[in-house]
Amino acid sequence: MAERMKRPMTGLMMLVGGGVLGAGLGLLFAPCAGEKSRKKMMRMGKTISNKSDRIMRDLSDRMDDLADTMSSMSGKAGKFMHLR
Repeated sequence: MAERMKRPMTGLMMLVGGGVLGAGLGLLFAPCAGEKSRKKMMRMGKTISNKSDRIMRDLSDRMDDLADTMSSMSGKAGKFMHLR
């Protein structure tokens, strides 16, 4: 029974140890200071946000155009079906 308890604890300790090691290596090899990195991330976040907003507006406009086209086509198809 003690053997069963050791396996999950070993996995947990390895996970925590890996996280600590990864954080340490990240700090050691960081390209710039924390404040500068935060500013870069904020700028990147704003850029990505602006691009995604633009893409969503463009997609919305295209969907509106498609809905208008489909509506127009359904009206024409209805008229065509009544002619037969």
